[in-house]
Amino acid sequence: MATATALINALGKQLGTPLQLQNGVCALFDGSREVVIVEIPGAGDVAILHCKLPLPADPRLHERLLRLNFDTAAMSGCWLALDQQSHVRLCAELPIEALSELTFVHWVQGFVQQTREIPTMLRMPHTAPAKPAAPRPLPVGSARPMIS
Repeated sequence: MATATALINALGKQLGTPLQLQNGVCALFDGSREVVIVEIPGAGDVAILHCKLPLPADPRLHERLLRLNFDTAAMSGCWLALDQQSHVRLCAELPIEALSELTFVHWVQGFVQQTREIPTMLRMPHTAPAKPAAPRPLPVGSARPMIS
């Protein structure tokens, strides 16, 4: 199992810049744009990634956020959330014990790629609400479904 410091050092080596955790957080920016925030809390048992996505604060977007969260293939282990300022954030979490230096670097790189793809997915027109693939069974003695 790699230590938090070893993981951050491996990421810094890959990026060609020295990185360090400050109070369990390492924030990467491109100019003023947030690229990824890496958090490894003091207990050091999980690594958390999150990033503010370039999306407007729009309550009409919430349904699409929830629908996309349910699409496990599209989300690749990530989820969407709203922060205290109602900004949409992409989030991910893995146990430190599952990460080597190489897998950590690849995980962060994949996460950053997701931050580029998810806004496009959210801007696409959404489809009608999901419907069950097969008709729901009728309750015993009933001519109507219990849930419609």
